[in-house]
Amino acid sequence: MERNIKPKVSVIIATFNSSHTLHYTIKSLLNQTFQDFEAWIIGDCCTDDTEQIITDFNDSRLNWYNRSVNSGSQPAPNNEGLKRAVGKYIAYLGHDDLWMPNHLKELVSHEETLQLEFTYSLTLCISPKGIESVLGKKFIGIYQMNFQTPPSSWLHKKELINKIGYWNENYLDLTVGPDMDFFRRAFSSCNKVHPLKKLTVLKFRSPAWKSYQNKEELTKVIKNYWERISANSYQLELELLNLIAFKYSQFHMQGMIIPPRKCIRMLMRYYYHYLKKHLLKIHIFKIFFNKYYLFKRKKNLIQRGLN
Repeated sequence: MERNIKPKVSVIIATFNSSHTLHYTIKSLLNQTFQDFEAWIIGDCCTDDTEQIITDFNDSRLNWYNRSVNSGSQPAPNNEGLKRAVGKYIAYLGHDDLWMPNHLKELVSHEETLQLEFTYSLTLCISPKGIESVLGKKFIGIYQMNFQTPPSSWLHKKELINKIGYWNENYLDLTVGPDMDFFRRAFSSCNKVHPLKKLTVLKFRSPAWKSYQNKEELTKVIKNYWERISANSYQLELELLNLIAFKYSQFHMQGMIIPPRKCIRMLMRYYYHYLKKHLLKIHIFKIFFNKYYLFKRKKNLIQRGLN
């Protein structure tokens, strides 16, 4: 089959030495009911067998580029992918996330039907203990300021970059994560943003899994979910939605729609970001935060074996 020179969607996958999970992530991409896409898999100076994993799929839509220098986060790889992308729409996919088969089809249809610039679907976060949280749904009156949803659930027009710019590669200077920074800029500049109220993304957050230390356990769980998606995605979706409904119904008393412990954590994060934003205006605190983030990045690089 001849490859479409200008596919409708460009999928960007930023990755670093995670071929053990990327293998299943790419499978979930190729399993999409919507097939008019290209994928740019951008390595952040990968040193493992990621390239071989991609080559083994033997699919011309999968494009590989490995950066010569490790940046320590996703902005630089994402920007590299954006510069190479030719699609009308941009989608992002984490190297240890999975898409349900209807993810791209539903988002593209939703964006075109409502003539949106930016949209996102519901994401289910899975930790070693099971369902951790559901992202992409605003809870009334709680934590609105720092609402966000992960990049794996996004779809936006490529021309949006002309309005808001690329991902901020100076992420150590940000008061929030680079994904939230991009999300906020997109949310505030788009004329029309509307969520897709469907569950289409399964996310396995690295901090919860400590993915660089527990590769085997994480890979086993992702493989299991992928096999269930490929066998009967509709049945899996119903099962997950039922689990979500049961989990949150336990706290649906006296108007409470999320667990009390989660409410407290949300409020603590809100005040943390509020204080940090204002403290960064004071020079001495800005120096302190920069040194702290440099320490964290160095520690992260050591864990990755890149010190």
